Amino acid sequence: MGIEPLEKQRLVYNDEDSNESLQYYYPDKRRSRSLIIVVLLLIVSLFANGAFLRTIYSLNHQRIPCTSEFTNLGYDKPSSYHIYTDFIHENRSISDPLWESLSSSPIMVALDVDYISTHKLKPSIPFPWDQSKGLFHIKAFHHIHCLKNIRHAYFEALAADPSSEPLIPPNHIAHCLDTIRQDIMCHADDTPMPTINERHKIGDGQVRMCKDWDALVSWTQAPERQACFKMIDEYRRVPNSLEEFAFCPNGSKHKSVMEGYFEKWGHKDPFEE
Repeated sequence: MGIEPLEKQRLVYNDEDSNESLQYYYPDKRRSRSLIIVVLLLIVSLFANGAFLRTIYSLNHQRIPCTSEFTNLGYDKPSSYHIYTDFIHENRSISDPLWESLSSSPIMVALDVDYISTHKLKPSIPFPWDQSKGLFHIKAFHHIHCLKNIRHAYFEALAADPSSEPLIPPNHIAHCLDTIRQDIMCHADDTPMPTINERHKIGDGQVRMCKDWDALVSWTQAPERQACFKMIDEYRRVPNSLEEFAFCPNGSKHKSVMEGYFEKWGHKDPFEE
C-alpha cells in the first residue's frame, strides 16, 4: 500500500486504543465541508461575542461623564426611593435618632495644594495642623446639616405654639424633608467648597456645572408631554385633584377632551371635601 499524499493525511488520537497509538485518517469531502462550516460558524460566533463585549465595555464607560472629578465616585449604587420611611415616623423617639445619626462631621476635608490646583479650586483657609493644606466643606454634608437645622427649627416652632393648627400638616412637611434627604444622599454631591474667615460665606461665588433649569421646564411643556397640569395651591391639599388638570393650553390635542369633560360634569371647588 502506497503512502497517501500529505494533504490527504490526518493524524488523530484513537481514544479506543489503550496503547494511545496514532492512526491515519482519510477525510472525505463531506467531512471537509462540515469542518469548513464549523470553522465559519466559530468565526461568526467570535465576531458576535466581540461585538457584544465591545457594547458592554461601551455601556460601562458611558458612566465616565457621571463619575465625579473630585472623588471618582459614580452612580453605581442602587437605592430605592420610599414615600414612607422611619425618618418621618410620627413617634419622634423613632424618627429623631435616625436624623441625629446622619453625621455632618465628614463635611470638612484637608486638601493639599496639588489637589487644589489640579481641580481648579479657589484658595481656602489653611488646615491648622498642616499649613500646606486647605480646608474645604463637602457640599452633600453641608446640605444634610442645613436640612437637619430646618427640621429642628420646624418642630421647635410647632412645640412653641401647640394650640395653633398648622396650614400644612406636619406629616406632609416630614415627608418633604425626607424626600430631600433621600435625594441628597443619592446624589451625594462631593464638590469641595472653599472656606474663608467669614460667616455664611462657604463656597460663595463658586462656579458649578449645572443642568439648565429653564431647559427642563421647556422639556416638560413640550406638546407631546404637556399634562395640562397646574398646581393650584402649593400649601393646601386639593381633594378634587382633577381640577389641577384643567389647564390644557391652546393647541393641545387634549384640550377638546378636557373641555368636553367639564362641559358635561362641570367644575368643582378644588378644596371641597
